[in-house]
Amino acid sequence: MMGMSGRGRSAVESATRQAALACIGKLMAFRDGGEREGGGGTATSPSGALAHIADVLAQGDTSEQVWIVDSATPAQETPGRKPRSKAASSSSLPSAIATWFRSATARERPLLYLLHSPTLRGVLMAGVEASGLRAPHQTDPLRRGIFLNDASVWSPDRLQRVRPELPLWLAAQSEWLPYDPASAQELQALLCAALDALYVRGEFGFCYLSAHDMPSTPSPALGPGDAHDAYRGMYRLRTLPDTNPPYVVRLCGAGRALANVLEAARWLQLDWGVACEVWSCPSYTRLAREAGEAERMSMLRADAPADVPHLVRCLGDGRAPVLAVTGYARHIANQIGAFIPARFAALGSDDTDVQGGKDENGESLKTGDAPGVRWIVLNALRLLVNDGMLPRSRIADATRRYGVI
Repeated sequence: MMGMSGRGRSAVESATRQAALACIGKLMAFRDGGEREGGGGTATSPSGALAHIADVLAQGDTSEQVWIVDSATPAQETPGRKPRSKAASSSSLPSAIATWFRSATARERPLLYLLHSPTLRGVLMAGVEASGLRAPHQTDPLRRGIFLNDASVWSPDRLQRVRPELPLWLAAQSEWLPYDPASAQELQALLCAALDALYVRGEFGFCYLSAHDMPSTPSPALGPGDAHDAYRGMYRLRTLPDTNPPYVVRLCGAGRALANVLEAARWLQLDWGVACEVWSCPSYTRLAREAGEAERMSMLRADAPADVPHLVRCLGDGRAPVLAVTGYARHIANQIGAFIPARFAALGSDDTDVQGGKDENGESLKTGDAPGVRWIVLNALRLLVNDGMLPRSRIADATRRYGVI
């Protein structure tokens, strides 16, 4: 956020800080209690967790401590979206504009804006509303809030898919910090971290969290270290074995694409003997911004000790090639390439199998779909070939094996 990128902070009222801590405590209790959508042990998607989180915060002791704006209308309801409870929906605001006219003595509350928009226009309108918030006795806007959007780039309805310009715009706006959580656990951890950064530590800016609707296998909540690293942009999911494998590649994935990355790591190990270190990267944008800012400051202050950005701390050492995958356009993942000394490649929604290729379910691949498992495997092998670690014939073997011709 702004505090992380040198743009400053503001003092947060004690009541606002306590409200944010109450929300964080409730979310932590919800997480540690092991609640899951549909009951214990049931797979939960980020969008399903989002609906539950909004219901939890809109009821009980936190209902008067947080502003929850829900832009949904009956016309926007879709079969894949989990509806919120009527009690919680009735306590939500239809627009953030309603907060502009609160009394002069009313304190600031944490703002959670629930979006259901695949378009840039919808996000821009919500941003304009949130930009009008002002603290008591202040004329300058507060310009902070948390936006949670359940529109998915993977929607079967093309009209409901996130438009390509939305993630590109978010990546270009220094005031916005976008995240693409891979699981319900990541979404909860990132939301708690955003509440702490904005409303406890007083950073400025808008935190944007996407929430896809693909259920993930139930897993433990992120530990404190992983949660902190996830908010910084990435954390390690799978380490390399201690056996010094001859062939190694580092795979990075974000959002729903992370499931394909994990499966590709399994194929690489079983089919080709390639060991994989796997990283979840909820925010390629934050990683690239922080690394770029560190480079700029090292030039301006050549005599001062250089700050080591989180990306370099994670991937700066080692010569194993790095493949970064996103469900958005390739540019989103490609942002980090300039700061990685090893051989690097990025894949996105504009990368698919060649014409006529099939995905892992036997269905025809189309432009705009995120890279499939076999396409990730082929590109990982290509990196090793280009690094001189594997013979070029291995690519031809792989294309024949997977039916990509």
